[in-house]
Amino acid sequence: MSHFFYTVEKKKGFTLVEMVVVITIIGILASVLFASFSQSRKLSRDKIRKSELKELQLAIELYKSQNGRYPAGCSADTWVGPGAVSASGFAQCDSNWISGLTPDYIQELPRDPNQESDSDKGFYYKTNSTGSMYKLMVYQTVETLSVATYSDEFSRCPSACGSCTSVAANIYAVYSAGAECW
Repeated sequence: MSHFFYTVEKKKGFTLVEMVVVITIIGILASVLFASFSQSRKLSRDKIRKSELKELQLAIELYKSQNGRYPAGCSADTWVGPGAVSASGFAQCDSNWISGLTPDYIQELPRDPNQESDSDKGFYYKTNSTGSMYKLMVYQTVETLSVATYSDEFSRCPSACGSCTSVAANIYAVYSAGAECW
């Protein structure tokens, strides 16, 4: 009796089903990582905003201690900032939107890390005509670390007053005594 031996060649590689399964798994993992990374970036930008507010507040207070008044904004009696504006009460200035701070008190004035080019968003500063009060805000750009109560360190106002009839969750602010309710 003759024996026939058949040798079956095994081809090396992956089947179409295996490739689809692997690509699907990679896609799912990538979307989960991207969502997590996106949230981390938002959190990081909020921390940058808070840090820059504190740094700028320190520079403004140092300026006052040496000059006897808070520095003027680039436009009198209005909110000034480096970003685009469309609402009344805001003015756009160049990179020197708080006069006299750079380079002696701070290297450069901050800009919002994400939305400074959007109208009415980003850093804004205002002082009174005598330079005895000021308020500095990061306006309408908070992404994750919202302000929840009036007692929050970065709350626009310490309580309901004047223009602050509710907690502004997407605004950070620092200010001198007397400017709380601006």
